[in-house]
Amino acid sequence: MRIIFIVMVASVLSILVFKYADQGLGGGEIMASPAELSAQN
Repeated sequence: MRIIFIVMVASVLSILVFKYADQGLGGGEIMASPAELSAQN
């Protein structure tokens, strides 16, 4: 159960990092597509 919780937290944090990286760098299309694909799945 703890492993599942850790994986969920890590996935949420990675999505947030992708969003902040998109806003900070400005070239967000390259980094946004993997995050969107993982969010859809």
